[in-house]
Amino acid sequence: MSLSLIIPVLLAALLHATWNSIVKGGQNKLYESAMNCLGGGLAALFFVPFVSFPAPEAWPLLALSCLCHLTYYICIAAAYREVDLSVGYTIMRGTAPLLTALFMTVWGAPLSLAGWIGLLTICAGIGCLTLGHHPPTKRGLLLSLRTSFVIMGYTLADGFGAQHSGDAIGYACWIFVLNIFPLHILILCRNGRDYLHYLRGRALPGLSGGACGLASYGIAIWAMTQAPIALVAALRETSVIFGMLLAIAFLGERFSPLRALAVVLVACGGMVLRLA
Repeated sequence: MSLSLIIPVLLAALLHATWNSIVKGGQNKLYESAMNCLGGGLAALFFVPFVSFPAPEAWPLLALSCLCHLTYYICIAAAYREVDLSVGYTIMRGTAPLLTALFMTVWGAPLSLAGWIGLLTICAGIGCLTLGHHPPTKRGLLLSLRTSFVIMGYTLADGFGAQHSGDAIGYACWIFVLNIFPLHILILCRNGRDYLHYLRGRALPGLSGGACGLASYGIAIWAMTQAPIALVAALRETSVIFGMLLAIAFLGERFSPLRALAVVLVACGGMVLRLA
């Protein structure tokens, strides 16, 4: 991957960590995810008149992505009921790039040796963040891994969808607009009044996080049209490291030797990807 791709994807990872930090700060993770969806979709509406309409062959992938994102929000809420946020999120984000790379290998688009070394080094660095925490239960681990498969699903759907759409930025805008509806229909039917009350109290950070999410995912989808999907997915998951650093800087969390090792491994993995 060229430096001109690595730097934007790292920026996307930082933005991803920012909106995840906002979600972590809320009491109801499903409602926070819905507000993130809403904020990103509303921001995308401003750009829709200026971007291309996705090509017809991209629409089945758009539909698949919407289904995967809805499943993701449901799965992640279930996982967080069983496992600590710090452990569950790290498992999900650390294993999803590996699953994506394995799928692409079976698909017939294997990574180079440098690509595999860089990806595995990044995943190992992210995995270091799970050490030192209370280990998840078997059910919690399975629910976290289930979410990883869903992350792989929408990553592949959007990577291929952007390649077929003819306009990666336009595709990203449309996926955010469309994603508003499935999750909000589900939540409004089940807990409409409670969600609207929660939204009034957390509107500014929640919707702002959605705008960060739009920028983050838009950059990532664009990068997937320029480089192997699995490598972009792995580099974007350095958001876990950025999130940890933000927690240390603003939430008073402690910087431990394991966290230092995670930073070193992820940095080394990123440098190896420069050769892929």
